Amino acid sequence: MKDILDIVILIMFVIMVALFIINFNRQQIKKHTDKIAKNEEKKAKDSIDE
Repeated sequence: MKDILDIVILIMFVIMVALFIINFNRQQIKKHTDKIAKNEEKKAKDSIDE
């Protein structure tokens, strides 16, 4: 019984860690894509001004 409980808790822990990593990566990707879009917008504005 204890073995089954240990396995279930271990599986839940692994799933929690995986979800944390996936969400953290998603946040980082969004942050960088927003930064790239902002830079491209700025470049487009600068080229119009010249």
